[in-house]
Amino acid sequence: MSEVEVNFRSSLHEITVRLTGTALRTIEKNSLAAGSHETGGILIGSYDLEGRTATVSEATTKSIDSRAGRTWFQRGVRGLSDILRLRWSIGQYYVGEWHSHPGGAPEPSMNDIREMQAVSKEFSYQCPRPIMIIAGTEKTGIVKLSASVMKDGVLIRLVG
Repeated sequence: MSEVEVNFRSSLHEITVRLTGTALRTIEKNSLAAGSHETGGILIGSYDLEGRTATVSEATTKSIDSRAGRTWFQRGVRGLSDILRLRWSIGQYYVGEWHSHPGGAPEPSMNDIREMQAVSKEFSYQCPRPIMIIAGTEKTGIVKLSASVMKDGVLIRLVG
Protein backbone atom coordinates (compact mmCIF):
# COMPACT_ATOMS: atom_id res chain seq x y z
CA MET A 1 0.00 0.00 0.00
CA SER A 2 1.24 3.43 -0.88
CA GLU A 3 1.95 6.18 1.64
CA VAL A 4 2.74 8.99 -0.80
CA GLU A 5 0.64 11.04 -3.15
CA VAL A 6 0.52 10.32 -6.86
CA ASN A 7 0.34 12.97 -9.57
CA PHE A 8 -1.22 12.48 -13.00
CA ARG A 9 -0.74 15.06 -15.78
CA SER A 10 -1.53 16.10 -19.30
CA SER A 11 0.93 18.76 -20.40
CA LEU A 12 -0.99 19.30 -23.63
CA HIS A 13 -4.22 20.13 -21.76
CA GLU A 14 -2.50 21.73 -18.73
CA ILE A 15 -4.32 19.44 -16.30
CA THR A 16 -2.89 17.88 -13.14
CA VAL A 17 -4.62 15.58 -10.68
CA ARG A 18 -2.97 15.09 -7.29
CA LEU A 19 -4.17 11.98 -5.46
CA THR A 20 -3.26 12.24 -1.77
CA GLY A 21 -1.89 9.29 0.16
CA THR A 22 -5.14 9.05 2.13
CA ALA A 23 -7.28 8.79 -1.02
CA LEU A 24 -4.79 6.42 -2.63
CA ARG A 25 -4.79 4.05 0.36
CA THR A 26 -8.61 3.93 0.38
CA ILE A 27 -8.72 3.04 -3.32
CA GLU A 28 -5.99 0.40 -3.04
CA LYS A 29 -7.34 -1.22 0.13
CA ASN A 30 -10.96 -1.39 -1.01
CA SER A 31 -10.10 -2.52 -4.55
CA LEU A 32 -8.13 -5.47 -3.21
CA ALA A 33 -10.70 -6.29 -0.51
CA ALA A 34 -13.49 -6.51 -3.10
CA GLY A 35 -11.82 -9.56 -4.64
CA SER A 36 -13.42 -10.54 -7.94
CA HIS A 37 -16.15 -7.88 -7.79
CA GLU A 38 -15.83 -4.26 -8.80
CA THR A 39 -16.12 -1.60 -6.14
CA GLY A 40 -15.87 2.17 -6.05
CA GLY A 41 -16.93 5.47 -4.63
CA ILE A 42 -16.69 9.18 -5.15
CA LEU A 43 -13.69 11.49 -5.13
CA ILE A 44 -13.71 14.58 -2.92
CA GLY A 45 -11.29 17.45 -3.21
CA SER A 46 -10.79 20.85 -4.79
CA TYR A 47 -9.44 22.65 -7.83
CA ASP A 48 -6.95 25.49 -7.82
CA LEU A 49 -8.16 28.97 -8.84
CA GLU A 50 -7.25 28.42 -12.51
CA GLY A 51 -9.04 25.05 -12.58
CA ARG A 52 -5.93 23.28 -13.88
CA THR A 53 -4.91 21.32 -10.79
CA ALA A 54 -7.28 19.14 -8.81
CA THR A 55 -6.31 17.72 -5.44
CA VAL A 56 -8.22 14.58 -4.51
CA SER A 57 -8.05 14.54 -0.73
CA GLU A 58 -10.55 11.73 -0.12
CA ALA A 59 -11.98 8.69 -1.86
CA THR A 60 -15.09 7.24 -0.26
CA THR A 61 -15.82 3.57 0.11
CA LYS A 62 -18.86 2.13 -1.65
CA SER A 63 -22.14 3.23 -0.15
CA ILE A 64 -24.37 0.57 1.37
CA ASP A 65 -26.83 0.71 -1.55
CA SER A 66 -24.15 0.10 -4.20
CA ARG A 67 -24.37 -2.97 -6.42
CA ALA A 68 -21.52 -4.81 -8.09
CA GLY A 69 -20.55 -7.78 -10.19
CA ARG A 70 -17.43 -9.16 -11.81
CA THR A 71 -17.39 -6.56 -14.60
CA TRP A 72 -19.72 -3.81 -13.42
CA PHE A 73 -20.30 -1.41 -10.55
CA GLN A 74 -23.33 0.75 -9.82
CA ARG A 75 -22.48 3.28 -7.13
CA GLY A 76 -25.24 3.89 -4.64
CA VAL A 77 -26.03 7.24 -3.05
CA ARG A 78 -26.96 6.48 0.56
CA GLY A 79 -25.07 8.76 2.95
CA LEU A 80 -23.18 10.68 0.25
CA SER A 81 -25.17 13.92 0.53
CA ASP A 82 -24.34 14.11 4.25
CA ILE A 83 -20.63 13.51 3.57
CA LEU A 84 -20.59 16.12 0.80
CA ARG A 85 -22.44 18.67 2.93
CA LEU A 86 -19.80 18.32 5.65
CA ARG A 87 -16.91 18.54 3.18
CA TRP A 88 -18.48 21.57 1.47
CA SER A 89 -18.21 23.45 4.78
CA ILE A 90 -14.40 23.04 4.66
CA GLY A 91 -13.98 23.86 0.96
CA GLN A 92 -13.97 20.28 -0.37
CA TYR A 93 -16.29 19.17 -3.16
CA TYR A 94 -17.32 16.26 -5.36
CA VAL A 95 -14.65 16.05 -8.09
CA GLY A 96 -15.34 12.64 -9.64
CA GLU A 97 -15.58 8.88 -9.33
CA TRP A 98 -13.34 5.89 -8.79
CA HIS A 99 -13.90 2.18 -9.32
CA SER A 100 -11.93 -1.02 -9.67
CA HIS A 101 -11.35 -3.48 -12.49
CA PRO A 102 -10.52 -6.78 -10.71
CA GLY A 103 -7.96 -8.83 -12.56
CA GLY A 104 -7.92 -6.28 -15.35
CA ALA A 105 -6.18 -3.27 -16.70
CA PRO A 106 -7.23 0.16 -15.44
CA GLU A 107 -8.57 1.12 -18.86
CA PRO A 108 -11.86 3.05 -19.13
CA SER A 109 -14.63 1.12 -20.85
CA MET A 110 -17.11 2.77 -23.19
CA ASN A 111 -19.63 2.62 -20.34
CA ASP A 112 -17.14 4.40 -18.02
CA ILE A 113 -16.71 7.16 -20.62
CA ARG A 114 -20.49 7.56 -21.12
CA GLU A 115 -21.02 7.81 -17.35
CA MET A 116 -18.36 10.53 -17.00
CA GLN A 117 -19.91 12.44 -19.92
CA ALA A 118 -23.28 12.28 -18.13
CA VAL A 119 -21.74 13.50 -14.85
CA SER A 120 -20.06 16.42 -16.63
CA LYS A 121 -23.42 17.55 -18.06
CA GLU A 122 -25.60 16.94 -15.00
CA PHE A 123 -26.16 20.19 -13.11
CA SER A 124 -26.74 18.48 -9.75
CA TYR A 125 -23.11 17.28 -9.69
CA GLN A 126 -21.78 20.81 -10.29
CA CYS A 127 -18.67 19.19 -11.77
CA PRO A 128 -18.13 20.07 -15.45
CA ARG A 129 -14.67 18.38 -15.47
CA PRO A 130 -15.06 15.16 -13.45
CA ILE A 131 -12.08 12.99 -12.67
CA MET A 132 -12.18 9.22 -13.11
CA ILE A 133 -9.70 6.98 -11.31
CA ILE A 134 -9.68 3.28 -12.21
CA ALA A 135 -7.81 0.71 -10.12
CA GLY A 136 -6.79 -2.44 -11.95
CA THR A 137 -6.03 -5.18 -9.44
CA GLU A 138 -3.98 -8.34 -9.70
CA LYS A 139 -4.14 -11.46 -7.54
CA THR A 140 -0.59 -10.71 -6.43
CA GLY A 141 -1.87 -7.62 -4.60
CA ILE A 142 -0.59 -5.13 -7.14
CA VAL A 143 -2.88 -2.20 -7.93
CA LYS A 144 -2.35 -0.15 -11.09
CA LEU A 145 -4.14 3.17 -11.46
CA SER A 146 -5.27 5.27 -14.36
CA ALA A 147 -6.62 8.79 -14.19
CA SER A 148 -8.72 10.67 -16.70
CA VAL A 149 -10.60 13.96 -16.81
CA MET A 150 -13.72 14.64 -18.84
CA LYS A 151 -13.34 18.01 -20.53
CA ASP A 152 -15.90 19.35 -23.00
CA GLY A 153 -17.26 15.85 -23.61
CA VAL A 154 -13.85 14.32 -24.34
CA LEU A 155 -12.02 11.95 -22.00
CA ILE A 156 -8.43 13.13 -21.47
CA ARG A 157 -6.11 10.40 -20.25
CA LEU A 158 -3.50 11.59 -17.78
CA VAL A 159 -0.02 10.18 -17.30
CA GLY A 160 1.14 9.21 -13.80
